Amino acid sequence: MTLQRRLVIAVLLAVPLGWLLTIAGTYWRAQHEINELYDTDMLRLAEQTLAVASLLPPSVTSASPLLTQAPDSGDASHGDLSVAIWLGTGEPLVMDSEARQFPRGDGLQGFVDSTVNGAPWRLYYLSDAAGTARVAVGQRIGEREDLVVAYLLSQLAPWLVGLPVLIGVLVMAVRRAIRPLRILSHTLERRRPDDGSPLPEDAPGELRPLVAAMNGLLARAGRLIEQERRLTADAAHELRTPLAALRVQWEVAQRSGDPALRAEAQAHVTRGLERMDRLVTQLLTLARLDSVGEVAFASEVDWRAVAEQAIGDCLWIANRRDVDIDVEWPAAGQAPLPVARDADALAILLKNLLDNAIRYGPRHGRVRITFEPARIVVDDEGAGLAPEVMARLGDRFLRGAGNEESGSGLGVSIARRIARNHGLALRYEMRVAGAGQPAGLSAVLSRAAGVSGQA
Repeated sequence: MTLQRRLVIAVLLAVPLGWLLTIAGTYWRAQHEINELYDTDMLRLAEQTLAVASLLPPSVTSASPLLTQAPDSGDASHGDLSVAIWLGTGEPLVMDSEARQFPRGDGLQGFVDSTVNGAPWRLYYLSDAAGTARVAVGQRIGEREDLVVAYLLSQLAPWLVGLPVLIGVLVMAVRRAIRPLRILSHTLERRRPDDGSPLPEDAPGELRPLVAAMNGLLARAGRLIEQERRLTADAAHELRTPLAALRVQWEVAQRSGDPALRAEAQAHVTRGLERMDRLVTQLLTLARLDSVGEVAFASEVDWRAVAEQAIGDCLWIANRRDVDIDVEWPAAGQAPLPVARDADALAILLKNLLDNAIRYGPRHGRVRITFEPARIVVDDEGAGLAPEVMARLGDRFLRGAGNEESGSGLGVSIARRIARNHGLALRYEMRVAGAGQPAGLSAVLSRAAGVSGQA
């Protein structure tokens, strides 16, 4: 059900309900006011009649009406209001025939509801101080109800005419209030999939938070689309070169009759395949990291298990280059850098740092991983990097010139992305020789600025 339909239904239910409650309140209030008005009139009439009755001589005992019907009574009705007077214990002195049926009610004073000739009446009894004169003023209750109903009917007529008009105006107001939402929906429906421009923010105040949230979503989607485009273009560029080299080497291996030349071509094909395998693996890892953002929270990571997994993945390249891997742990009672997130992603991060240190450090050298309470350091014994390369370290597909080992140029980008997802920062520092420490390059992993405690 649409929001507009819900609002219209709410209006169609609320307006008649409010109208019925108003009618009920009006009926109760009108009945109260009319009863108050007529009770006051009956009380005053009883007092005036009692004052007149006290002046009558006791000899007046006529049981016939004192007055006859007036020749011109207008809209008056004698049958709805009657007065009875008792002098002593005789028959009542009455002004109309209805009063003959009033009960004397000795001992009753004030208002009493009674039944006269099968109809409900409201009576008011009043006696003088000596007890010689007694007055009863009565009014048919139906007269009061008729007046209340007549008053309500006079109020209902405008309501019955105006209620449909009011409902129609409210429905139009609801449709007009929903119009900006429909315009926003149509705007989004007509958008191209690659259009990341923000939506106009000239919306009603209630829709501005929604528009701001959608603009943020469009901006994030635009960045992801741009990352995918850049990744696709870079991957196509990076894959083109090894594929061309593989094609050439494969043709040499097929056509050459020299066993040595054929063996060399086959070795080039093997290395090219290894490079492509590494490049595709890194691309897939980077695409996964770009799509998921921050990883789900988990228990505190076990760095010993992570180090074991990362070192195991790098043993083949370490054995090929004859590089020793040393691991140093904090002193007893101290825990390495506490991080609570994804152990598999952190293993990829550490593996990339180790892989780069092994590949680009000297053969027969040494790589050291130092776990400290506040940081993790991966040291190699290489010549380091030029300042202009250090400034761009982490750019995708960036590789230093003159390296004998091939790479994809994505390892540092992946490591930094994983570190950022875990509230960590990765930086590289040149280490100078001294105090028994050879020169080299250090990768330092520590908590990012403004992040405290577990990530």
